Amino acid sequence: MYEVYQDHPKQAKLNVRVVLAVAFLVCAIGAGIFLITRLVSKPLTKEDARGQTGIVYDSSAVEGGWDNLSPEEIAEKLNEKVAEGMINISMNTAPYFEDGKAEGNVMIVNESINNYPQKVQIVRNDTGEQIYESGAIAVGSKIEHAKLDAALPAGTYECTAYFHNLNPETGEIIGTAGAIINITIKN
Repeated sequence: MYEVYQDHPKQAKLNVRVVLAVAFLVCAIGAGIFLITRLVSKPLTKEDARGQTGIVYDSSAVEGGWDNLSPEEIAEKLNEKVAEGMINISMNTAPYFEDGKAEGNVMIVNESINNYPQKVQIVRNDTGEQIYESGAIAVGSKIEHAKLDAALPAGTYECTAYFHNLNPETGEIIGTAGAIINITIKN
């Protein structure tokens, strides 16, 4: 009726030691494989590493920064960049047209201090309709009078004149500035 149970402490200690030894051996083999693969494989180049991140880096970016320049040299370089991209705009802010088909006194000037040819677009603020677009205006040139591209009825129209700096070789827009103007159509 009664069973006799005997504990074998020596056998239990041996089993624990075997399990620990096997676990240690597995960890050591895994670490060895990891180290061997890291040592055998060559490091990635910058381009390869960048390609694996999923980020598209700008190809014109180069390593380095402002750390090798004095504060005065940094300010000078930044001022050169600002001056290069400046758009000086000059236009009659209240052009007047006798009627919707007549020429008006737009007086659009691409000042001689600008660096690029300009193109001007005039857009009505209430509808978003473009009502005028010039061709390229050379640096130091002006358009005194022009007809609108759309015949507007009598009234005053708030518009935005967009001055676009153009790449002199391709005609591509490289910068834009705008000004609010009021166009008046008498009849």
